[in-house]
Amino acid sequence: MRIIKIILVVFMFLVLSIYAVADVQQPPAPASNAATDFTLPDQDGKLWTLSEVLKNYRGVVLAFYPKDDTGL
Repeated sequence: MRIIKIILVVFMFLVLSIYAVADVQQPPAPASNAATDFTLPDQDGKLWTLSEVLKNYRGVVLAFYPKDDTGL
């Protein structure tokens, strides 16, 4: 009986590990989910407007992080 339990645990571990490494496929967001226009400053204080940037580029990546040494 103990051997059967060990085999079941190993089998469940293998099944769960297969699901853990499986790629999750997400469909791309539809074009109707466009962001509203906004203006934000960059690290040098220069203001960037989304509509102005998109005139020259196909897309924008918006990344932010807490200021260094602020404790956030």
